[in-house]
Amino acid sequence: LVISEKDPWAMRGYQLYGEIAAQVGTPVHVYSANRIRQNFTRLQTALGKARLCYAVKANSNLAVLRILSELGAGADIVSGGELARAIAGGIPAERIVFSGVGKTEAELHAALKAGVHQINVESIAEIDHVAGVAKALGVVAAIAFRLNPDIAADTHHKIATGRKGDKFGIDHEQMLEAAERTRRYPSLKLCGLAVHIGSQLFDLGIYRAAFTVVAGYVAELRAAGFDLTRLDLGGGMGVPYHDETPFDAEGFADVV
Repeated sequence: LVISEKDPWAMRGYQLYGEIAAQVGTPVHVYSANRIRQNFTRLQTALGKARLCYAVKANSNLAVLRILSELGAGADIVSGGELARAIAGGIPAERIVFSGVGKTEAELHAALKAGVHQINVESIAEIDHVAGVAKALGVVAAIAFRLNPDIAADTHHKIATGRKGDKFGIDHEQMLEAAERTRRYPSLKLCGLAVHIGSQLFDLGIYRAAFTVVAGYVAELRAAGFDLTRLDLGGGMGVPYHDETPFDAEGFADVV
């Protein structure tokens, strides 16, 4: 259930929740459509022409996805189920990025057949996997390498994803080796690099450190003859559940 209230959420939120819960029972989740639009618009305004891809794993409610679709958002997905939900929510395949470890052959087949924007490759072994599915379909898969920059984010260790020992991404020392491997496959087009160093991040300095590593590898790979035209700059933007300072969208845009 998504509601669009005229009054500020801070003043009316709990009252509205109580009214709705009284009608439909509990548990019930209530989302503010206005707040979703405000947050998206603030970040989009700060970042200018960059495309915002919403992480469907955060909330795959179809009504929420439809609101974001209407705003022009893309989707970041990690499964075939999320692909189906994003499309059902009105987000076209050409605005969808398929991230995540452990993609199955069936999921890659569905994503490439639908025509997703790109596949974020998480390991050297996955290069071969994606290439094989793309060849079988007779398409060229646009891919980006998820770079593991070996940077420890200031967050809970179980939601940190950019350290060398974490299971996510290609170690930065292997970037050139991974890129050279794509030359074997006419069914692959290496378009860019991706990074995601953790969730619940508020410190812009850690983003700057990660993006600086990415920038260095963009220069190195371009010098090696790879035409990189895309950057997927991720990291979970911190939600102030307690007394944290709200995420600084404008400051983040400056870092980007």
